[in-house]
Amino acid sequence: MLRIVKTDLGYLEGIPCGDPRITEFRGVPYAAPPVGQLRWRPPQPAEPWEGILRADRYAPMEVQAKIGVDEKDFYTKELNPTAAEYEQSEDCLYFNMWSPARSTGDKFPIYVWFHGGGLQAGYSYEMEFNGEHMAREGVIVVSVGYRINVFGWMAHPELTAEDPDGCHGNYCLQDILFCCEWLKKNARAFGGDPDRITLGGQSGSAFGAQALGTSPLAKGLITGIIMQSGGGLRSLGYGTGCTPLKKAEEAGVELLQILGVNSIAEAREVPADELYKAYQKMGRRFDVWSPRIDGKMLLEDSTQAYINGNFNDIPYLFGSTSGEGGNVFGGKAPETVEELKAIAEPIFGARTDEFLSLCRTDSKENILRTYRGPAFNARTLGARGFAMTQAEQGKTGYCYIFNHDIPGDDNAGPYHGSDLWFVFNNLDKCWRPFEGKHYDLARQACKYWTNFIKTGDPNGMDISGKPLPEWRPVKENDMFVMEFTDKPGQEEGELDPAARFRIEYELGRV
Repeated sequence: MLRIVKTDLGYLEGIPCGDPRITEFRGVPYAAPPVGQLRWRPPQPAEPWEGILRADRYAPMEVQAKIGVDEKDFYTKELNPTAAEYEQSEDCLYFNMWSPARSTGDKFPIYVWFHGGGLQAGYSYEMEFNGEHMAREGVIVVSVGYRINVFGWMAHPELTAEDPDGCHGNYCLQDILFCCEWLKKNARAFGGDPDRITLGGQSGSAFGAQALGTSPLAKGLITGIIMQSGGGLRSLGYGTGCTPLKKAEEAGVELLQILGVNSIAEAREVPADELYKAYQKMGRRFDVWSPRIDGKMLLEDSTQAYINGNFNDIPYLFGSTSGEGGNVFGGKAPETVEELKAIAEPIFGARTDEFLSLCRTDSKENILRTYRGPAFNARTLGARGFAMTQAEQGKTGYCYIFNHDIPGDDNAGPYHGSDLWFVFNNLDKCWRPFEGKHYDLARQACKYWTNFIKTGDPNGMDISGKPLPEWRPVKENDMFVMEFTDKPGQEEGELDPAARFRIEYELGRV
């Protein structure tokens, strides 16, 4: 196996995984530490090293609120049971890689994983997206650490003036592209294909990946995008898209006031933990700590870019889980038509009755099913809206909904992030009492994902030698949605008429 590789920075030595046919490289530096005078600057090349760097331990996670402390917290038990043990640091520009390569002559496609956390939290080695099992299917998996929250999204008039032609405030997106560029340059050293780099993300990072799909700086570098539970037509249901630069700069001015400093130069000297505390005082405002329309990285709001056809012509795979975000508007789930109407009326106004006529409201069960369906689920609605725009423009898109059974005494259902266990085929790392049908589904889901990473098309053969159930791309006359229940198959019926009405209503088409 290819355990020692020669990169442009020096030699790296990886370690064998549980499956010794897979090599893991942990904590690989792809850029210089963004600290001191490099805080809030574009990523810079890492310093070369002498000898062989043993890549056998993960780097510290990004600076954020301490996670994994509250054992009663759902996501502590589910995803972060040991996260409290890990260090945090502003020095976070490292990646982890899982590779099946035996020699530099191999040419495996590369999957760059952009971890979730609302672009404000998370880390690159959460156990649900460990890349070992996915790498078994013939892809190189790379999970990236990148700047988040105030470190990744800071904008300020001084920063704009400091680098007039730069990507203002989009340090997070610059980090991801810088890592992709480094991987492209060094792909062959790892047995990878420099011309096949797919970017994937979940939740906030799916939104980030979606934004990069519209960036002229990503053209020709990223050859496919996977968006799980966060990409799509972002403004549908969320009410937020990419941040105008002026609004982002105003937030930066406010931050310096909270810090009690008078310049960016002074702010660069503030310790990272104090800077994060100031950010916390402002609140986790996704509308300002998120991708910026800076005129270089992003030319317009990403939702509008997709509607206008201003995006890179690459294949997309996207979708959501059925149990996340069903309560878009706040309040308790409705049990009567009157309660459902009260939730919908602030959105549809005089056209509420027209919208409700398209909903299933003939029973308490159907009212609840409607409320949890795509018309009221922001992430699903955004994905279906994205499917519509892809189909209308004749682009390649594959849409899915995860509606699988999640066992356990907490009745969690297909919660936000539950699909990660399946597409990375990591059920063995989860505490839940999964059974045979779950393992079958995970194997198949992982196959769909890796097929897409290899070719831009999720279809192909299962390990059994039988073809996977067909997953058709969305078309204007065939809005196909792959539904993952006990097994993959076409979602029943066409696009929900209430969801279609809402998408077209919010886009100003009806």
